[in-house]
Amino acid sequence: MSRLPLKDSNLGKVLRAMHNAAPMSAGHIRRKAGLAPDTAVTARIRDLRKMGIDVDCQGRRELNEKTVWYYQIERMPQWVEDALKDEQERMRGVAA
Repeated sequence: MSRLPLKDSNLGKVLRAMHNAAPMSAGHIRRKAGLAPDTAVTARIRDLRKMGIDVDCQGRRELNEKTVWYYQIERMPQWVEDALKDEQERMRGVAA
């Protein structure tokens, strides 16, 4: 893959929500990305991994003794990082 997922696709929304973010649960990612409650965030995380993006996953025991999984992008191919940076710069240019 040599192009970023479209911004309005579920994969594109998950990528942009997770880019440069602290670890987040699937629910947090879903809300930050503005996705419907039934969206399979973990399936989109799997798609990110297929793009060569290293997504860390760690379970944390919550107060109710339930384990909640938190995800964070650790590394990504340079072309993805460059494309996201270019996109952000273009957006700043539009806003200025």
